[in-house]
Amino acid sequence: MRLPQELFAEALWLEWFLHYGNVCEEKLPDLLRRYNLKLKKKKTLDDVKLALGRAFKNTPCVSSKQIERIAEEIDKVCTIANWEDAVAKYKA
Repeated sequence: MRLPQELFAEALWLEWFLHYGNVCEEKLPDLLRRYNLKLKKKKTLDDVKLALGRAFKNTPCVSSKQIERIAEEIDKVCTIANWEDAVAKYKA
């Protein structure tokens, strides 16, 4: 089972890829909610977009490596919103 940050990173990479490098800020709250994440205190949606940019910096053009780096950067900006749901998925 994968962590919510990893699932969100994959969805964020796909959004970036399908829209030619542009991630629509209006879609980010819905994506965060869908993948059971919330922003840490004093973080904004701009921080999520900046995390995406930091993840691509000095990353080879291998999508799996890019997604892995995005997940690492998103972990610095977001936290799991509902722990009960996250734990229930691991127990199943």
